[in-house]
Amino acid sequence: MKNLLLALSVVFVTAAANAGGFIEPYIGIMKGTLKQGGGAPDLDTKGNSLGLRAGYQMVIPWVALDVKMTKGTLDSSPEADISYTDVGVTVGASVPFVRPYIGYIPKAKTKVEVSGGASGDYEGTGLKLGLGIKILPLVDINIEKVDYTFKEYDGADLPEDEKHETLTFGLGITF
Repeated sequence: MKNLLLALSVVFVTAAANAGGFIEPYIGIMKGTLKQGGGAPDLDTKGNSLGLRAGYQMVIPWVALDVKMTKGTLDSSPEADISYTDVGVTVGASVPFVRPYIGYIPKAKTKVEVSGGASGDYEGTGLKLGLGIKILPLVDINIEKVDYTFKEYDGADLPEDEKHETLTFGLGITF
């Protein structure tokens, strides 16, 4: 009985010690594809991302507010620049060596600036799925797939949803 109480107290004290707030700044390299509707060709995208997750971690599960900014290019003719800032909610689990997570971006907005001055904004939602792999106690390599569904362009409804599928490889440090 004494050993059982000792084991339970170690488990609960360890669990309490692992709970608390965290901040994870991260950087990454993004590659993706913008799938246009109406038979238009798919366009490749690439760029750099900078983000911050701030949240609360229990023993294994965690929840965070996730802000991510990306700047890059759209491989079109003429070439175009893209930039976006996403604010969403991410939930995940921290188990030894890996941190799987899923997130939702309720209002995704991507600005496209075509060489020559024209620009416009895509608006929609996003869903992310990611995996952090611990390489040091505070450092993760993150692999993140984000699927955006755009329903509007410059405030007008698109006749057919356009999708932007991205894959980001990054490095995060959790404090």
